[in-house]
Amino acid sequence: MYLVGIDIAKYSHQCFIATEAGEVIKEFSFDNNFDGFNVLLKSLKSLDQFQDIKIGLESTGHYGNTLKQFICAKGYTFVEFNPYLAKQFFKSTTIRKTKTDKVDARLLSSMLASVDYKTLHTKYYHINELKSLTRARDSLICERSNYLVQITNALDVVFPEYKSFFNNKLSKTALFLLYKYNSRDKIAKITKEQYKKISNISMGKFSYPKFLNLKELARKSIGVDNEASFFLIKIFINLINSLNENLEKIEKEIEALMSMINTKLTTIPGVSIFSAATILGEIGDISKFSSPAKLIAFTGFDIAIYQSGEKEFYGKLVKRGSPLLRKTIWNLVLGSIRLIPQITDYYHRKREQGKHHKVAFSAISRKLIRLIYHIESNKIDFDIEQYR
Repeated sequence: MYLVGIDIAKYSHQCFIATEAGEVIKEFSFDNNFDGFNVLLKSLKSLDQFQDIKIGLESTGHYGNTLKQFICAKGYTFVEFNPYLAKQFFKSTTIRKTKTDKVDARLLSSMLASVDYKTLHTKYYHINELKSLTRARDSLICERSNYLVQITNALDVVFPEYKSFFNNKLSKTALFLLYKYNSRDKIAKITKEQYKKISNISMGKFSYPKFLNLKELARKSIGVDNEASFFLIKIFINLINSLNENLEKIEKEIEALMSMINTKLTTIPGVSIFSAATILGEIGDISKFSSPAKLIAFTGFDIAIYQSGEKEFYGKLVKRGSPLLRKTIWNLVLGSIRLIPQITDYYHRKREQGKHHKVAFSAISRKLIRLIYHIESNKIDFDIEQYR
């Protein structure tokens, strides 16, 4: 058996090939381009193809995506190591603080001999694409939220009554009014004819009496006359509209990819297609995890335990792993309490025990992860009658 450790970097990669008996076959670096990949391929082909060839590399974001695709396209398999586990393995092999690409490649090769080799295949390319798209979507949503905060801050100066008039929500209608009539004076002078267009945009929700109330509010507002603030509000609304257009395009791409992936996560009440896409993109291949407990640890929802002698202490959440995955699971909790009776009962039981609602939410997050593991591993629909 051959153990091939590859340390991935942005411009070049380091490779170390040895046998399971520890015999060093080859050690070299290759560039992150076509010629470099062919150097790796030539080295792999020079090995005895009748023996197993195990390739291991550290999960290092997007830098290794092209290499992984190349390896699979040439008929080889590979396994990715969690960077934290790889770091702990490295620490266990030496007390010296030595970290170089050569050392990392050697240790990845050694690590291959001590772990269960669960390979990744080309069918998971869609998962990698989902990961990129869902992370981009989340980034745009966060950016949009920031612009909405900026608009709120400006309104607090120039028209402090405006947002509360719209139930503290900057809806499509509220933003349209601010963009089209970019001052209190213009809002106060909106005509009945102009109102008809606003009514159409709101799909009739912005009633005529409410329209008259807004005009009166604009006339009596205690806001400061500040043209710069209204100018910035218009700029921020422009940016939000652009973000919304791009979000719509990204969401269509996500929906197209999800139609090609066999998943039952959307059968769980409260899990939208975008939440499911985010979970799949961040988790990757569910078979990498031999138990729900390992998936819980991967998401960072496990609790730190400190033990010394006969004393044992339970700390806070570990919070390792993907922040986006953790945020997505956390955001599903409220919907699951509302839509899944068993989780509703579980939440109230925890609260009756004196648990803080965040502690109860953390416990429900772990229940949801176990549920996700069960459904995704077995490819079965969620059944509310069988769920306990």
